Amino acid sequence: MSAVALAQRSLTVNVELDDRSFLFPAGKPLSHLMIHVDEAGLVRLDAVFQFNESRQPAEIAALGEDDARDFARALIDAVYQGRTQHVLSDEARLAVIFNPNGFVLKFGEERALRELFVNSPAIIRIAQGIMRVVDRLAAALPH
Repeated sequence: MSAVALAQRSLTVNVELDDRSFLFPAGKPLSHLMIHVDEAGLVRLDAVFQFNESRQPAEIAALGEDDARDFARALIDAVYQGRTQHVLSDEARLAVIFNPNGFVLKFGEERALRELFVNSPAIIRIAQGIMRVVDRLAAALPH
């Protein structure tokens, strides 16, 4: 993607989280989730930690457009159906695990596994943020 095309599609959505949002294995509470398109055209989910003296990397996941769209749908399905959802593709291994007190979002597998614990209101905001960024990414460029 050219620099001009990327600039026209750039959008950052900051999703506010509450004090019940945690990222593991980093073991840190999050204040926000930053959703944006990176230089490769992938939808990135980055953590904004409440503290990070150990300099943990912010990246939680980088998803292709289709995987990001499917993930947003899985988040909504998990809320409305009240059950665990999965997104599996050649590039993505994602799970949305339903719990009575909130959700666990799992990105990747084994050593690369990242788990984001969030509550119900936050999961809707995360889905909306992903949908907004995907919509911008899918928009036709002006001539």
